[in-house]
Amino acid sequence: MESKGYSRRNFLKSAMAAGAAANVSARQVPGETTPGIPPINSCGSVWDPPPKQSGNNLNLIVIVSDTFRHDNLACYGKKWLDRLETPNLDRFAEKAVVFKDAYAEGMPTIVIRRTLYTGRRVIPFYYFPQHESVQLPGWHQLYYEDVTLAETLLRAGYINTLISSLYHQFKPGRNFQRGFHTWRWVRGLEFDCYGTSPHGLLDVSDLVSAEYMARFPYLHAMLSQYKANRQLWKQQGESVSQIVAQEAIRWLNDNHGQRPFYLHVEFFNSHEPWDPPRRFLEKYKPNATNPSFVEPPYDTVPLADEIKQRFRANYAGAVNDVDYWVGNLLNTVAEFGLFENSVVVFMSDHGAMLGEHGQFLKGPDKLRGQVTHIPLLIRTPGDQHGGKKVGGFVQVPDVMPTLLYLLGLKPPSRVTGSNIWPLVTGETAKIREEVVHTYGWVGAVRNQEWNYSEIWQPEAHQEKYHVLPGAPLSIYKPQLYHLEDDPSELTSVADKYPDVARQMSAKIKAYIATGKGLTFGSFNAKPSLDTQRGLYAK
Repeated sequence: MESKGYSRRNFLKSAMAAGAAANVSARQVPGETTPGIPPINSCGSVWDPPPKQSGNNLNLIVIVSDTFRHDNLACYGKKWLDRLETPNLDRFAEKAVVFKDAYAEGMPTIVIRRTLYTGRRVIPFYYFPQHESVQLPGWHQLYYEDVTLAETLLRAGYINTLISSLYHQFKPGRNFQRGFHTWRWVRGLEFDCYGTSPHGLLDVSDLVSAEYMARFPYLHAMLSQYKANRQLWKQQGESVSQIVAQEAIRWLNDNHGQRPFYLHVEFFNSHEPWDPPRRFLEKYKPNATNPSFVEPPYDTVPLADEIKQRFRANYAGAVNDVDYWVGNLLNTVAEFGLFENSVVVFMSDHGAMLGEHGQFLKGPDKLRGQVTHIPLLIRTPGDQHGGKKVGGFVQVPDVMPTLLYLLGLKPPSRVTGSNIWPLVTGETAKIREEVVHTYGWVGAVRNQEWNYSEIWQPEAHQEKYHVLPGAPLSIYKPQLYHLEDDPSELTSVADKYPDVARQMSAKIKAYIATGKGLTFGSFNAKPSLDTQRGLYAK
């Protein structure tokens, strides 16, 4: 369906206004409540550091690629594009445990990193106005009292390094580098203010046609920023994926003998803009010419077949680029013999629509398998269980406690995720009956038979709390998919099975209810008793 006015610019502009309104509401007296804003608690909180402990001293290498669909890989069955090339990750999967049914919990990018870095659920999450353009519930820094995987490993004697091109986690006020000895921000993707085009917008006619720009004028600012960025990072490599991989390889060259270590590598690719190096694009769009159409619209609107084909070719090339450079990184891991003393992980945060339902990218109205189903591959020393495909629903908060288990360490008490390795060993057949995930104020629940989504916070659809102000509510109409008859989730049957829709809706509400009071936190430390007594006032 077409949604007029549902654009990134409208979303950001209106959400910022919503943030201002919510900021006023946040100055209420304790005990008052407002939709989407939790009650005000006393100022500050206490952080309990993880205990000192010793494990088996295995290294840990975690590689994350943003917006990387599960069906990019052969281990998940038929690829979305038969000729898509991912030889390095396909080869890695042959010696890794493949979790067939892995999903996000809170979404999108930053919300997912909160669950990945802490092993802690975030649903139901809350809306805190941000000092930036992205204004989404759950999109904020880690809570002060959160305990991260890096902090846990730091106390266990690990040397920790974060190498990332995910610029959102390094914006002012973010704290996702907690627990890492060193962190390296590889800059220049999307809206990252890396390059500058002072007092004006750049000519982006090589990226989009005049007609396309007229339809989606909000893209000009983003594409102008991206083009200014690209002029800088192109001096270092053919893609940001190359720069990230080379930074990680350089770190391994210098530090592979320092055991144990934890290396976390974040490839913001294959997130849009989908702008792959020419050598990868040629495989899917030979002799491609400009405009390159690197940025699909978030709107659900009719597009010319030629443009849709270019979007898919660009995405395929971007995935190919990620696979190539992850392959270079994995070759270095093998060169130093690190597969023999390391746990190595490849995963994504979410996928993207590639034309299904006439949609591209992600969004609260797109909580279907193409977006929510993620690859999760874990390789252990000796390739134990290598190539095994493991069923059973797992979610991103489960990753941290599982990795700590493989390292012989206990998780912090704040972890709410589960160790999923018993699924691998056969000690249990399932961890949970279904998975719930939310994007903004829209939530979905999936079991083996159905996938259902609806607005989970109706009060938030008052105008000033709307997750996408200006978007028609019709895009949030409940969706229900019968997975046996419709595995690609192309036809909603919510009207046909109202009883099933009600049952699934109840499951969303039940999961959210179990998290109330659990997923709220603070962003600063509670003053110590000495401070409160004025002992440091002099």
